[in-house]
Amino acid sequence: MRYIIFLNIILNVISFSEKYFNSWNCIGIIEKINFKKPYKINIGELPLVVWKDPNTNNLITSINICKHLGSTLDNGIITKMGNLQCQYHGLEYTKKDNFGETIEHEGKLFWALNPERKMPYSTPYINNKNFKKSFLQIDMNCDFKDSVYNTMDLLHPEFVHNKIVGFGSKIPPINIKNYKIGNDSLALSFDYFSNKMTTKINKNSKMTENFHLFHYPSFSWSRVTFDKTKHIIIGVNFLPLETKKTRWYITLCHNYYLSPLQQKAIQIMALTILSQDFLQMNNQYKNNQLKNEIIFGHSFQNEKILLEMKEIIKDYEYPDINIITNLYKYYKNNK
Repeated sequence: MRYIIFLNIILNVISFSEKYFNSWNCIGIIEKINFKKPYKINIGELPLVVWKDPNTNNLITSINICKHLGSTLDNGIITKMGNLQCQYHGLEYTKKDNFGETIEHEGKLFWALNPERKMPYSTPYINNKNFKKSFLQIDMNCDFKDSVYNTMDLLHPEFVHNKIVGFGSKIPPINIKNYKIGNDSLALSFDYFSNKMTTKINKNSKMTENFHLFHYPSFSWSRVTFDKTKHIIIGVNFLPLETKKTRWYITLCHNYYLSPLQQKAIQIMALTILSQDFLQMNNQYKNNQLKNEIIFGHSFQNEKILLEMKEIIKDYEYPDINIITNLYKYYKNNK
């Protein structure tokens, strides 16, 4: 009986791990990475090290633990042959040691173990010559699920973002529509009247048209449209770093305020709004069984989308060392 219970636990862990780790996870912004040296990043408690072969520009990724005596590898040297040399005993890692696949996509770095999709999901308009793009990142003191719920939360702008510089107002959204796309994606559309400051900055006197899309497990984008022709796209990839720390990798894409100074102003506005989210995320209780039992004990009107999101991400678990170890054993035995 104990063996059956243990086997079920292992199978559930592998089932979650396969779905989550076979999805593309954003692990960095290209312009912020120095590929002349190894790049280290964690997905939960999975330690990865990425380096680029200078001869081929191929990206190679390994677990950041040397298979000889356990040294970390991110202080290693990239050799002329494109290998990563451990500085403890000189063991060299090659493309044969590749753990998963790593690619560059739309200005970001992505990793997946055995990717189910050929490419990560795209951010709309990012390659449109009429749109300017830029990238931001911020570490939020909250659980991964808190980050995901925040993307589809209609109510918090009135309270969290209703500041001097913000977009929230006391006027409720209207024309709310929810969509379910397949098993792993949700969409939300609505019209919204921002507060006076944001309306003035955007030179917009009408309600904005909004469309939000979430793809399991960790990508969301929003489109805000002013006066039918002006658009700003905010794409966000979430990366769990700790049980109560999640990194948000953000893509901004817009077809107004196009000068370098205006583009900087949009970035400052975005950072200001993110800082408002940061204060709230810092107040989120840590993820545990009690929190999971309590949340959604009450739901406001127009929160159907959050309940559907809860169902989509119900199997997500923080990738702790037990999950990572079982994942590695499974990968090694089935490679």
